[in-house]
Amino acid sequence: MSNFNRLLVTLDMLFEDILEELNSQKIQQNQRISTRYLQLITQYWKTSLSLAQSATDFTEKGFSNAIVENGICVHLLNKKMLLIQNRLLEYVVEYYNTSIRIEKLRDVDFSENADKRFDLLTTRAVKYRSQYKVVAKALNRTEYQRLIEGIGLPPFDWNWETVISP
Repeated sequence: MSNFNRLLVTLDMLFEDILEELNSQKIQQNQRISTRYLQLITQYWKTSLSLAQSATDFTEKGFSNAIVENGICVHLLNKKMLLIQNRLLEYVVEYYNTSIRIEKLRDVDFSENADKRFDLLTTRAVKYRSQYKVVAKALNRTEYQRLIEGIGLPPFDWNWETVISP
């Protein structure tokens, strides 16, 4: 099995784990991601970056054919969609990591510098969300929906209406 195929299988297995975690009762009730979900989506992103590296030798048609033949990650219609997926995942992971840091800071740090760090982290989170929105707007609604469902992004944070609304 080629490295490319192994990476596709890994992405598929991670996707299944992501869906299982996303459908957990705790996440569904709280409408907030878990630490495990963040670990899985981060791993998915890193594997997806490896897939992009592995696909550099493929032509567009060769890439599309490999995806169709494997029947895995069918939301990746072409190499461009893989690059978009990687960019969106980068922003999602950074946004969630920053949000977690904000929550920890808000809950435990009451020093005089806490407000400054809180403002800086909040600005950073807004920046990642804004960058995500710019990339998402480049897609039409159908492509976007197929992509976030193929990745396993939670709709309560990343559905079309939430992301695209002004």
